[in-house]
Amino acid sequence: MNKKYHMKQEIINRLEYKEETHAGEIETWYDPVNGDYFHIPIEIVRDWDNSEVIGNDKGNGDND
Repeated sequence: MNKKYHMKQEIINRLEYKEETHAGEIETWYDPVNGDYFHIPIEIVRDWDNSEVIGNDKGNGDND
């Protein structure tokens, strides 16, 4: 069974990134002190308020 718990900051600080797993939804991180590997779910938060137009396919000339 997988063990789930609140991770202490001292462990987070020493983790080493290993790879992206499961189509970008989970990352694998390694703890070099005790040899544990962790799957860390990724949460994506979109910042719509800081978006910018990068192109326009209507041909109005502003961003095409």
